[in-house]
Amino acid sequence: MKRYVWLAMFGLACAVRAWAAPTMDGTVTPGDAYGTALSVQNTNTQFGNAGNGDQVNGGGGSEIDQVYGTVQNGRLYVTVTGNLESNFNKLEVFIDSKAGGVNAINGTALPTDVDSYCCGGPGSGSGALQRLNGLTLDAGFNADYYLTFTHGKESVTPPPANPEDPAPPARQFWAISAHYADLTQGTNGAVVAAGVQLAPQGKPNVLRFPGDYNHNGAEDAADYVLWRQSLGQTVPRGTGVDANNNGTVDSADYDIWRSQFGGTTTLADNPWYPDNPTQGASGTLTGPALPGLVQGQLIDRSYATTSGGCNTNDSGNGCIAPELGFVLNVDPNDPGNTKNHRNFNNTIGLQLAFDNSNTAGVSGDSPFETPTAGDPQNVNTGLEFSIPLSQIGASAGSGPIKLSILVNGGGHDYISNQFSGDGILLGNVGPSPFPNLAGDYPGNQYVTVPNSGAGSGASLAAVPEPATFLLMIFGCLTCGSIRRR
Repeated sequence: MKRYVWLAMFGLACAVRAWAAPTMDGTVTPGDAYGTALSVQNTNTQFGNAGNGDQVNGGGGSEIDQVYGTVQNGRLYVTVTGNLESNFNKLEVFIDSKAGGVNAINGTALPTDVDSYCCGGPGSGSGALQRLNGLTLDAGFNADYYLTFTHGKESVTPPPANPEDPAPPARQFWAISAHYADLTQGTNGAVVAAGVQLAPQGKPNVLRFPGDYNHNGAEDAADYVLWRQSLGQTVPRGTGVDANNNGTVDSADYDIWRSQFGGTTTLADNPWYPDNPTQGASGTLTGPALPGLVQGQLIDRSYATTSGGCNTNDSGNGCIAPELGFVLNVDPNDPGNTKNHRNFNNTIGLQLAFDNSNTAGVSGDSPFETPTAGDPQNVNTGLEFSIPLSQIGASAGSGPIKLSILVNGGGHDYISNQFSGDGILLGNVGPSPFPNLAGDYPGNQYVTVPNSGAGSGASLAAVPEPATFLLMIFGCLTCGSIRRR
């Protein structure tokens, strides 16, 4: 009987393992099943070093410390640990997932309007790929798909409450956004502005002003009581009642509460952008959750016009949070797009989470030509994303997936010295003309994600693979037979 019980337990354990997938929170943990890092950075960053530990505004600096990847449940999961400066620096991801693709980026032969509001505007014939023109990837790496991620202070102008009222001032808020392109169809390849998130770690929340320590939607006496109870405690920076991000609950946190006392922090209130974490750290700025939104989900027009309440005419009226207007299509009655709508529509099922709190890893100082003396191997927070294999022309067991990842400037036209793979041991690559990664740097500036088919192939709301399913049936039948005896 004991043997049957153990077999049943083994079958169920295998089923759970087959369903396991990383949690979209911008952090690599043992439970995420990523395994060992695919690459560890050897080159100090020349794009600055983040130092204040805020989950959004890391204090300046962009670096790639480690890259993790796995294929689970019919999706590719990737985490790039490190930092991305909140000045709209870019994390560029080229994906080689099937036969064909391009080795050299020729902007005239690839889709335009990728991240178009960065680079010329919609219909300008420009975009991220045109700004990357001339970059040649490593030998044996032929990019089929492209993703780019960026974040910083955005703004949106909601319409006036009444037609006769003047337009209210623009609402400023933090957002991280994602864009995608299919590189296999020439200039006809699909271009997708996938969506945004409004809170770090993939949380389905918005950011509101600091001091609402108990997150009840109001800055009131209850927050003062919580501050008093926590006074003098040492906490993880920017969490709990540590509004000024110094790791200690002190009088500065009281001052922040007092400066905002009497205010409300509901979805309808003004957004807050963490320009300076000493005036409000992202952990304590996390406001109410958006209804119907789950962790890791991107906010796009489809969400905004359903759960988000926005009118389907793209006017920006009706939005339960003012910043949701940002993801709408351009209002036909506002051809100049003064409202700053951005046409986001996540047709590719992309998921995302971002935690910019790293203060370790590679240094931001020279030398760049010798291996770093930092500890990139200890960095486990950064940018995490997940995309269905079907959206990158792959399937479970179709073969390994290569990723060439680099940090770029805000205009997609000034490449740093931070790459996935073996590392370049040099300073910033800089502006065009861009290098030939195979000819100019030793080693491979890409990583390879295994895709053997094991533990893969199901959807996110998955059923187990056949072998696991049989083990589950066997386990259940065995348990049933034991009970009958």
